[in-house]
Amino acid sequence: MKVILAKKAGFCMGVRRAVEATLEIVQQSDKKIATFGPLIHNPQVLSLLQERGVMVLDAIPERFSGVVIIRAHGVPPDQKAALHRSGAEVKDATCPRVVKVQAIIKKHKKDRCFTVIIGDKNHAEVIGLMGYAEPEVAVVSCPADIDQLDITGPYIIVSQTTQDDDSFNELSARITRKFPGGKVFNTICDSTHKRQHEVRILCDEVEAVVVVGGKTSANTKRLAEIAEKKGLPVFLVETEADLDACRLRNFETVGVTAGASTPAWMLNRVMRTLEAMPGREEGGLGHFCRQTARCLLASNTYVAVAGGTLALAFTRILSTQMRWQSFVIAFGYLFAMHNINRFSGKHSRRFNDPLLEKFADKFGTGLLVFSSLMLVGVAILLWGSGRGAFLLFLTMTLFGIFYRIPIFPERLVQIFKIKRLKEIPGSKTFLVALAWALATVVLPNWGSAAGSATLVTLMLLVLLFIYVRNALFDVFDVQADRIVGKETLPVCIGEEKTLSFLTYILYGLFGAGIILPWTVLLPPAMIFFLPGVAYLLYITKKYQAGILSPSARLEFQLENALYLVALALMAGSSLF
Repeated sequence: MKVILAKKAGFCMGVRRAVEATLEIVQQSDKKIATFGPLIHNPQVLSLLQERGVMVLDAIPERFSGVVIIRAHGVPPDQKAALHRSGAEVKDATCPRVVKVQAIIKKHKKDRCFTVIIGDKNHAEVIGLMGYAEPEVAVVSCPADIDQLDITGPYIIVSQTTQDDDSFNELSARITRKFPGGKVFNTICDSTHKRQHEVRILCDEVEAVVVVGGKTSANTKRLAEIAEKKGLPVFLVETEADLDACRLRNFETVGVTAGASTPAWMLNRVMRTLEAMPGREEGGLGHFCRQTARCLLASNTYVAVAGGTLALAFTRILSTQMRWQSFVIAFGYLFAMHNINRFSGKHSRRFNDPLLEKFADKFGTGLLVFSSLMLVGVAILLWGSGRGAFLLFLTMTLFGIFYRIPIFPERLVQIFKIKRLKEIPGSKTFLVALAWALATVVLPNWGSAAGSATLVTLMLLVLLFIYVRNALFDVFDVQADRIVGKETLPVCIGEEKTLSFLTYILYGLFGAGIILPWTVLLPPAMIFFLPGVAYLLYITKKYQAGILSPSARLEFQLENALYLVALALMAGSSLF
C-alpha cells in the first residue's frame, strides 16, 4: 500500500509549545504539577503525562501547593486569577494564537463592542474567549444561531483558532449582512489554514484518507469533515488499533493527516501499520519482499551487515586484502549490541513502532540469546589477535551492556542527577558512533601495517558519519524521547538546531573527504567516501525541507547510506 502523509500533520506550534513547557517543568521541578483541565485534546499524551506525575485539575481548589499549568486553549481571566489566589505557581501555556484573539477581544471591549465568536460552544478555547468578552458576547456555531443574535451597536466577529475556513467565511458573511458595520477578524490559526488546504489537495491524490487524532479534538474532526465533503472514504482513528484493516486493504493509495494535538510518535505508529498492509494490487512476491525487508531492519541484521561490509572495505583499503574475520568481528559486535539495547528496553519502544513491539514479543528473547552467543564468538576470534584487541572488545561490550544499568555512586547521583550512562545528555548518539568506529576500523585492523595516525583519522571520519546517522534517527523520534525523558541531542537543543549542526558536520566531512586522501593521513581510495556523505546530506536537507517524513521507508533509505559508502570504497580500492 502506498501511504502519502500530508506535509502539515501532527503537533501545531501552540500544542508543541504547551507539551514541551510541561515536560520541561516536570524535568526541573520537584513540586506537585497539575494542568487546569486537559492540557491538549489527546488522551494518549495525557496518559503519558500522568505517568510522569502530571495530574489534571477539573476544578480550582481553595489551596494548592505546587505548579498549575494553564492549558493550550486558555482559560477565562477570572479562573486564572482564582488559580493565583489558591497559592499555586501558575505557568501559562496558552497558545500565542489564542492569546492574540484574547487581546483583540479585550481591546474592543474597552470600546464597548459586542463580541461574536464563531466556534463550538462547549470548546475549551471558546469558553476561555467568552470570559474576556462577557457579558456582551454570543457564540455562533451554525446558521440557526444567527437568528438568535440581538446586536444593537458596534460589534466584532472573531473565530475559534481551529475553525473551518469555509464555515467561518459563510457564517461571518451572513452575520454582517444581517447586522451591517461589524468588524471581522479571521483569527483562524495559520497552521489550521495550511492543514485544511493540504487535506483538500491530498484528497485529489489518494483513494481514502486516514485522520489521526483525539475524538474530542475539534480540528481533527474538521479535517475528517473536509475529506468527507470531497467524497472520499474517511477513517478517523486515535491509534493504530482503530484502523479498519479489512476496508483499508481495498485501497492502493491512502492519505494520512493528523490533528494539531496528535504527537509525531502516534502518527508514526499509524503510518508504519498502514505501510505494512498489502495494497489491493500487491502480489505475493511484493508482500514477501516487503516483510523480509522489515524483518531485516527489526532484527538489526540489515544494519549489522552494513557494518561488516564497511569493515571489509576498510581492511581492503588499509592492507590491500579482505579478511572474512573483519566482517565477522564488526557484524557480530554490532548485531549483538544493537539487539541487546533494543530488546532489553521495552518502555520507549512502544512509542515508535507497533510492528517492532510485535516482533520483539515474538523474537526478542531468541535474538538476545543469539546475540550473547555472537559476542562469545567474536571474543574467541579476537583472543587470537592479541591481548590489546581482546581487552578493547571487552571494554566496548561492558560499556554497551551497562549503558542502561545504574553504575554511578550515590554521591554523584545527588550532585548530577544521573544514575546511568544513558542519562548523560546526548550520550547515546556519541557512544553508539564511537562503538561503530572502533568495531569497523580499529578491531578488524588491530596489528595491521596501517599507521596509528591513519587509523585515528579514519576512525574519526567514521565516528562523525555514524554520529550524523544516529542523530537523524533521534530527530525522527524526538517527541517520544522527550516524553520518555531521553536526553538526546534534539531534545536538548531542538530539532532545527540539531539538523543545522548535522549539516555543518556533513559539510566538514565532505571537505575532509576531498583533502585528506591526498595526504599521508588517508589512502587515496578514501576519496570514494564522498558519495555516502553526499547521500546523507541529501537526506538531511530533504527532511529539513519537510519533503521526507519518518517512516520505515526513510529508515531503510538512511541505512542504505552505509552500504553506499562500503560499496563505493570497495570499488575505489581496486583503482588505487
